[in-house]
Amino acid sequence: MTQLSGWKVLNPGRGGGGLVLAVDFATTGRSDSAFSDLAPRLDPALALWETRQPAGTARPTAEDYLALWDGEAAADGRTVRAVLGYCAGSVFAGELAARIAARQGEAPHLVLFEPEVPAPAGLYRDFAAMMNQFASVLTADEVSAAQQEADAARRDAVDFGDYGGILERIFMERAGAAFTREELDTELLDEFVAVFRSYVSYLDAARRVDPAAAWRTGTAVSSRTPSAGAALAGRTVDVDVDHADMLRDGRVAEVVNGIIGTYAAP
Repeated sequence: MTQLSGWKVLNPGRGGGGLVLAVDFATTGRSDSAFSDLAPRLDPALALWETRQPAGTARPTAEDYLALWDGEAAADGRTVRAVLGYCAGSVFAGELAARIAARQGEAPHLVLFEPEVPAPAGLYRDFAAMMNQFASVLTADEVSAAQQEADAARRDAVDFGDYGGILERIFMERAGAAFTREELDTELLDEFVAVFRSYVSYLDAARRVDPAAAWRTGTAVSSRTPSAGAALAGRTVDVDVDHADMLRDGRVAEVVNGIIGTYAAP
């Protein structure tokens, strides 16, 4: 198989099982479950790929993401059986499924986990969670001060991308001072900033895509705290599970296998 730059292979599949594509911004150490947790519970005959971000420092457009992901899936040659999307990844997943349906003449199943259009409130939530991850380096007062400053900026910010830049600055100032105080390697800090900057670009690009039409063709799988976007899906399935645990829950896997039309994994 050709080396993939836009996809990480979670399961290579076997025979003519087809391909399942999963859209998410998965990072090491995040508290939410990921498609790597779901992969062992899906039909092993199906190949499962998870999105990677485009290489380079320039801010990708929505078309940059979609062209990379769709191009490599098309070059693989296997039938895409399903496209899965997690949170903001559901925006890209809907458009990706529509493109695949147009070129392969068969619409893949579209499964949306807590679909949402990115908004400053969600970006603040993710930033606050990231600051909590640094509780071993920052004092409780420093974490709280960073979160309060970020919340105040959210009320004043006009542009989503600009708000992301403000959060990056806050993080660098607060965490940078703590790293200097504790004499920690600043390369780790730079890595976190690079990941966060890439995440903001991913969310900002997703905001440029209108998912409404595509989501009406899909099934939203919701936790006990469903997202607002789930109401836009053509069908909804509710599972009594915490949002953070969705992709590692066996009942959710059974739902996905049922939609795709394969066996229910143990």
